[in-house]
Amino acid sequence: MKCYIILVLLLVLGLCHADLPPKIEKCTAGDVDCIAKLLPFILKNYANGIPEIGLPNIEKLSLNNVVITRVNGQSPVSLNLEFKKMYLHGISNSTVERLVGFEKDLLKSKFEAYVTIPNLVVDGEYESSGKVLILPMDATGYAKILLKNTKLSMKMKADEEWRDGKQYMKIKAMKCKLMPELMHVKFENLFNGNKELGASLNELINDNWKTLWSDMEPQVNDAVMKIVKHLLESVLQVLPYEDFYRKD
Repeated sequence: MKCYIILVLLLVLGLCHADLPPKIEKCTAGDVDCIAKLLPFILKNYANGIPEIGLPNIEKLSLNNVVITRVNGQSPVSLNLEFKKMYLHGISNSTVERLVGFEKDLLKSKFEAYVTIPNLVVDGEYESSGKVLILPMDATGYAKILLKNTKLSMKMKADEEWRDGKQYMKIKAMKCKLMPELMHVKFENLFNGNKELGASLNELINDNWKTLWSDMEPQVNDAVMKIVKHLLESVLQVLPYEDFYRKD
Protein backbone atom coordinates (compact mmCIF):
# COMPACT_ATOMS: atom_id res chain seq x y z
CA MET A 1 0.00 0.00 0.00
CA LYS A 2 2.85 2.39 0.90
CA CYS A 3 4.54 1.64 -2.44
CA TYR A 4 1.31 2.41 -4.29
CA ILE A 5 0.96 5.77 -2.50
CA ILE A 6 4.58 6.67 -3.32
CA LEU A 7 4.00 5.77 -6.99
CA VAL A 8 0.93 8.01 -7.16
CA LEU A 9 2.84 10.88 -5.53
CA LEU A 10 5.67 10.52 -8.03
CA LEU A 11 3.19 10.58 -10.89
CA VAL A 12 1.53 13.72 -9.57
CA LEU A 13 4.89 15.43 -9.07
CA GLY A 14 5.87 14.47 -12.60
CA LEU A 15 2.72 16.03 -13.99
CA CYS A 16 3.25 19.17 -11.93
CA HIS A 17 6.64 19.65 -13.56
CA ALA A 18 5.54 18.70 -17.08
CA ASP A 19 6.39 21.15 -19.83
CA LEU A 20 6.23 21.47 -23.59
CA PRO A 21 8.94 19.57 -25.52
CA PRO A 22 12.10 21.69 -26.08
CA LYS A 23 11.54 21.72 -29.87
CA ILE A 24 8.38 23.76 -29.33
CA GLU A 25 9.47 27.40 -29.07
CA LYS A 26 6.96 29.20 -26.89
CA CYS A 27 5.37 32.52 -27.84
CA THR A 28 4.78 35.58 -25.71
CA ALA A 29 1.23 35.78 -24.33
CA GLY A 30 -0.93 37.85 -26.67
CA ASP A 31 1.37 37.38 -29.69
CA VAL A 32 -1.36 35.82 -31.83
CA ASP A 33 0.75 35.83 -35.01
CA CYS A 34 3.40 33.71 -33.31
CA ILE A 35 0.83 31.39 -31.74
CA ALA A 36 -0.97 31.00 -35.09
CA LYS A 37 2.26 29.67 -36.61
CA LEU A 38 3.10 27.50 -33.61
CA LEU A 39 -0.20 25.60 -33.40
CA PRO A 40 0.02 23.98 -36.88
CA PHE A 41 3.63 23.03 -36.11
CA ILE A 42 2.50 21.19 -32.98
CA LEU A 43 -0.44 19.53 -34.75
CA LYS A 44 1.70 18.26 -37.64
CA ASN A 45 4.82 17.26 -35.71
CA TYR A 46 3.12 15.82 -32.66
CA ALA A 47 0.04 14.21 -34.26
CA ASN A 48 0.71 11.05 -32.23
CA GLY A 49 0.37 13.06 -29.04
CA ILE A 50 2.61 14.25 -26.22
CA PRO A 51 1.90 11.96 -23.24
CA GLU A 52 3.98 14.09 -20.86
CA ILE A 53 1.50 16.96 -21.10
CA GLY A 54 -1.64 14.89 -21.62
CA LEU A 55 -1.99 15.50 -25.38
CA PRO A 56 -3.64 12.41 -26.94
CA ASN A 57 -3.20 11.10 -30.49
CA ILE A 58 -4.76 13.85 -32.59
CA GLU A 59 -5.66 11.48 -35.43
CA LYS A 60 -7.52 9.02 -33.18
CA LEU A 61 -10.13 11.33 -31.69
CA SER A 62 -13.55 9.77 -31.12
CA LEU A 63 -16.93 10.17 -29.46
CA ASN A 64 -19.53 7.52 -28.61
CA ASN A 65 -23.22 7.50 -29.58
CA VAL A 66 -23.41 10.63 -31.72
CA VAL A 67 -26.83 11.54 -33.13
CA ILE A 68 -26.25 13.30 -36.47
CA THR A 69 -29.86 13.89 -37.58
CA ARG A 70 -33.37 13.30 -36.28
CA VAL A 71 -36.58 12.97 -38.30
CA ASN A 72 -37.83 16.45 -39.15
CA GLY A 73 -41.17 16.71 -40.90
CA GLN A 74 -40.26 20.14 -42.28
CA SER A 75 -37.17 18.87 -44.09
CA PRO A 76 -36.81 16.80 -47.30
CA VAL A 77 -34.27 14.78 -45.31
CA SER A 78 -36.49 12.94 -42.82
CA LEU A 79 -33.74 10.78 -41.36
CA ASN A 80 -32.55 9.36 -38.07
CA LEU A 81 -28.78 8.96 -38.35
CA GLU A 82 -26.52 7.94 -35.47
CA PHE A 83 -22.90 6.89 -35.15
CA LYS A 84 -22.23 4.25 -32.49
CA LYS A 85 -18.68 5.56 -32.35
CA MET A 86 -17.64 8.57 -34.39
CA TYR A 87 -14.01 9.12 -35.34
CA LEU A 88 -12.52 12.45 -36.41
CA HIS A 89 -9.48 12.68 -38.69
CA GLY A 90 -7.62 15.51 -40.39
CA ILE A 91 -7.17 18.05 -37.61
CA SER A 92 -3.37 17.62 -37.73
CA ASN A 93 -3.31 19.33 -41.15
CA SER A 94 -5.12 22.44 -39.97
CA THR A 95 -4.03 25.95 -40.87
CA VAL A 96 -4.70 28.72 -38.37
CA GLU A 97 -6.09 31.74 -40.22
CA ARG A 98 -6.60 34.03 -37.24
CA LEU A 99 -6.51 34.08 -33.44
CA VAL A 100 -8.02 36.55 -31.01
CA GLY A 101 -6.89 37.01 -27.41
CA PHE A 102 -4.62 34.46 -25.70
CA GLU A 103 -3.49 37.20 -23.33
CA LYS A 104 -1.51 36.84 -20.12
CA ASP A 105 -4.53 37.70 -17.94
CA LEU A 106 -6.50 34.46 -18.22
CA LEU A 107 -9.80 35.75 -16.86
CA LYS A 108 -9.84 38.89 -19.03
CA SER A 109 -8.56 37.31 -22.24
CA LYS A 110 -10.61 36.25 -25.24
CA PHE A 111 -9.94 32.86 -26.80
CA GLU A 112 -11.01 32.66 -30.44
CA ALA A 113 -9.55 30.56 -33.25
CA TYR A 114 -10.41 30.54 -36.94
CA VAL A 115 -8.99 27.50 -38.69
CA THR A 116 -9.08 25.85 -42.12
CA ILE A 117 -9.02 22.05 -42.37
CA PRO A 118 -8.36 20.77 -45.94
CA ASN A 119 -9.83 17.30 -45.42
CA LEU A 120 -11.88 16.69 -42.29
CA VAL A 121 -13.12 13.10 -42.13
CA VAL A 122 -15.90 11.76 -39.93
CA ASP A 123 -16.34 8.00 -40.02
CA GLY A 124 -17.51 4.99 -38.06
CA GLU A 125 -20.34 2.48 -37.73
CA TYR A 126 -23.75 4.05 -38.29
CA GLU A 127 -27.44 3.26 -37.91
CA SER A 128 -30.11 5.02 -39.96
CA SER A 129 -33.87 5.00 -40.49
CA GLY A 130 -36.12 7.24 -42.53
CA LYS A 131 -35.62 8.69 -45.97
CA VAL A 132 -33.48 11.09 -47.97
CA LEU A 133 -35.62 13.04 -50.42
CA ILE A 134 -37.70 10.21 -51.96
CA LEU A 135 -35.51 7.21 -51.12
CA PRO A 136 -35.62 5.12 -47.92
CA MET A 137 -32.46 4.81 -45.84
CA ASP A 138 -32.93 2.05 -43.28
CA ALA A 139 -29.47 0.59 -42.80
CA THR A 140 -26.51 -0.17 -40.58
CA GLY A 141 -22.86 -0.29 -41.59
CA TYR A 142 -19.74 1.78 -42.08
CA ALA A 143 -19.95 5.40 -43.23
CA LYS A 144 -17.39 8.00 -44.21
CA ILE A 145 -18.17 11.71 -44.45
CA LEU A 146 -15.54 13.96 -46.03
CA LEU A 147 -15.73 17.71 -45.43
CA LYS A 148 -13.53 19.64 -47.87
CA ASN A 149 -11.79 22.93 -47.05
CA THR A 150 -13.74 23.36 -43.86
CA LYS A 151 -13.67 26.64 -42.00
CA LEU A 152 -13.79 25.96 -38.27
CA SER A 153 -14.41 28.77 -35.81
CA MET A 154 -13.97 28.18 -32.07
CA LYS A 155 -14.78 30.50 -29.20
CA MET A 156 -14.06 29.73 -25.55
CA LYS A 157 -14.83 31.32 -22.22
CA ALA A 158 -12.24 30.56 -19.56
CA ASP A 159 -12.27 30.06 -15.84
CA GLU A 160 -9.40 29.32 -13.48
CA GLU A 161 -8.37 26.68 -10.99
CA TRP A 162 -5.48 27.09 -8.56
CA ARG A 163 -3.37 24.10 -7.53
CA ASP A 164 -0.12 24.30 -5.58
CA GLY A 165 0.12 28.02 -6.24
CA LYS A 166 -0.28 27.58 -10.00
CA GLN A 167 -3.12 28.88 -12.16
CA TYR A 168 -4.74 26.37 -14.52
CA MET A 169 -7.20 27.20 -17.28
CA LYS A 170 -10.62 25.58 -17.26
CA ILE A 171 -13.03 25.78 -20.19
CA LYS A 172 -16.21 27.41 -18.92
CA ALA A 173 -18.02 27.40 -22.28
CA MET A 174 -17.12 26.57 -25.86
CA LYS A 175 -18.72 26.90 -29.29
CA CYS A 176 -17.61 25.42 -32.60
CA LYS A 177 -18.99 26.11 -36.06
CA LEU A 178 -18.05 24.17 -39.18
CA MET A 179 -18.48 25.60 -42.69
CA PRO A 180 -17.39 23.08 -45.36
CA GLU A 181 -16.85 24.06 -48.97
CA LEU A 182 -18.06 20.61 -50.03
CA MET A 183 -19.33 17.43 -48.39
CA HIS A 184 -18.94 13.94 -49.85
CA VAL A 185 -20.46 10.88 -48.18
CA LYS A 186 -20.22 7.13 -48.62
CA PHE A 187 -22.65 4.97 -46.67
CA GLU A 188 -22.02 1.24 -46.98
CA ASN A 189 -24.56 -1.59 -46.77
CA LEU A 190 -27.51 0.45 -48.05
CA PHE A 191 -30.54 -1.50 -49.31
CA ASN A 192 -29.28 -4.68 -47.62
CA GLY A 193 -25.97 -4.50 -49.45
CA ASN A 194 -27.32 -3.80 -52.94
CA LYS A 195 -24.33 -1.94 -54.37
CA GLU A 196 -26.16 -0.47 -57.36
CA LEU A 197 -28.98 1.02 -55.30
CA GLY A 198 -26.51 2.06 -52.60
CA ALA A 199 -24.38 3.91 -55.14
CA SER A 200 -27.49 5.71 -56.42
CA LEU A 201 -28.46 6.88 -52.92
CA ASN A 202 -24.92 8.03 -52.13
CA GLU A 203 -24.88 9.94 -55.42
CA LEU A 204 -28.25 11.53 -54.61
CA ILE A 205 -26.97 12.65 -51.20
CA ASN A 206 -23.75 14.05 -52.66
CA ASP A 207 -25.65 15.95 -55.36
CA ASN A 208 -27.83 17.49 -52.64
CA TRP A 209 -25.27 17.63 -49.84
CA LYS A 210 -26.23 21.14 -48.71
CA THR A 211 -29.74 19.89 -47.86
CA LEU A 212 -28.35 17.11 -45.65
CA TRP A 213 -25.73 19.42 -44.13
CA SER A 214 -28.35 21.94 -43.03
CA ASP A 215 -29.98 19.16 -40.97
CA MET A 216 -26.81 17.68 -39.54
CA GLU A 217 -24.80 20.88 -38.95
CA PRO A 218 -25.93 21.58 -35.34
CA GLN A 219 -25.21 18.02 -34.22
CA VAL A 220 -21.85 17.85 -36.01
CA ASN A 221 -20.85 21.21 -34.51
CA ASP A 222 -21.74 19.91 -31.06
CA ALA A 223 -19.88 16.61 -31.58
CA VAL A 224 -16.74 18.38 -32.82
CA MET A 225 -16.95 20.80 -29.89
CA LYS A 226 -17.03 17.91 -27.41
CA ILE A 227 -14.07 16.20 -29.08
CA VAL A 228 -11.96 19.37 -29.26
CA LYS A 229 -12.90 20.34 -25.71
CA HIS A 230 -11.80 16.93 -24.42
CA LEU A 231 -8.55 17.29 -26.38
CA LEU A 232 -7.81 20.71 -24.88
CA GLU A 233 -8.83 19.76 -21.34
CA SER A 234 -6.41 16.83 -21.43
CA VAL A 235 -3.57 19.35 -21.72
CA LEU A 236 -5.02 22.21 -19.66
CA GLN A 237 -5.32 20.05 -16.55
CA VAL A 238 -1.61 19.19 -16.74
CA LEU A 239 0.10 22.44 -17.78
CA PRO A 240 -0.29 25.65 -15.75
CA TYR A 241 -1.55 28.51 -17.89
CA GLU A 242 1.67 30.54 -17.64
CA ASP A 243 3.69 27.56 -18.90
CA PHE A 244 2.10 27.81 -22.34
CA TYR A 245 3.91 31.10 -22.93
CA ARG A 246 7.46 32.42 -23.00
CA LYS A 247 8.59 34.05 -19.78
CA ASP A 248 8.71 37.85 -19.92
